[in-house]
Amino acid sequence: RAFFGDPLMVWFFPDPAVRPHACAAMFGLFAERYLADGRVDVAARSEPVGVAMWRWPGPPAAAPDGPEELPSIGGLLTGFLGAARAREVGDAMSVLDALRPPAPHAYLHLLGVDPDVGRQGVGGELLERGLAAARDAGLVACLDTMNPANVPFYEAHGMSVRHEVRLGSDGPTSWAMATG
Repeated sequence: RAFFGDPLMVWFFPDPAVRPHACAAMFGLFAERYLADGRVDVAARSEPVGVAMWRWPGPPAAAPDGPEELPSIGGLLTGFLGAARAREVGDAMSVLDALRPPAPHAYLHLLGVDPDVGRQGVGGELLERGLAAARDAGLVACLDTMNPANVPFYEAHGMSVRHEVRLGSDGPTSWAMATG
């Protein structure tokens, strides 16, 4: 629900009936990845209300024995979007890697808060946990946001816009932000 109106998710999944399910499937895969190879912070009240997922530098976790688990992010996007559109989206998104600070760095892949608890400090709490961990590790923290409403939020937490780029010919604008 936190990403239902997000410009990137609307661009990826324009059908509002499909979007929540596609986001849940995609973000579930990201959660598995970052629980193994990154950092996941959860904010809870009586139940989870927010999550931040970070890509952390270092070698990836060892692959489990046996066959590769499916689906992959690319496979999932292809299933939802079709092969041609998934390639188009992938190509448009590929410009973002070159805009990030040199490695090593901590990359905030997503920060989502249940809309029912928005504007109660949950997002700031989650962001600050990751930023503090990055500082303690001597890392620059960075992110890409496609939601213009998020830019002032991240700036209030010490991040600044480093680059602004339009994704593809019909995609949203992305703001590449970083600390330091």
